[in-house]
Amino acid sequence: MQTAAFQGKKGGNADSDKDAQDPDYENITLTFRNRDQPRGSHPAPVNQDSEMSKELLSLKRELWNASNAAQECQEEQKKGWRVILQNFGEAMKAIREINTKVQGGNEKLKTVPAEVNQINKNTQKILELLGRNTST
Repeated sequence: MQTAAFQGKKGGNADSDKDAQDPDYENITLTFRNRDQPRGSHPAPVNQDSEMSKELLSLKRELWNASNAAQECQEEQKKGWRVILQNFGEAMKAIREINTKVQGGNEKLKTVPAEVNQINKNTQKILELLGRNTST
């Protein structure tokens, strides 16, 4: 059917009048005649490629800027984490030093009750000696 329509168009077929009246023939010619027009039956703007190129370049710039901004944010975030880790390390060192001092203080406190008992005994002896001296 299509070859007949094609031959009829070129004049190679003697039945060209008959093909011109055939509705399928007309559909084929309309299809080929309108193939470059967009589907909305509106012709494409002449500078459509130029506009699309400008839009693509604009989008490329925006993507580049967003990528750079994201990279800068990542660098700032890395710097922030380095500071946090440094401060954390310093805080842990200070905590260890304090813990060592507290443990030393705890060791000293363990001897306090024995020392207090010894002081009480010595005080009692002194009081006894003083009481004897005052009575004589």
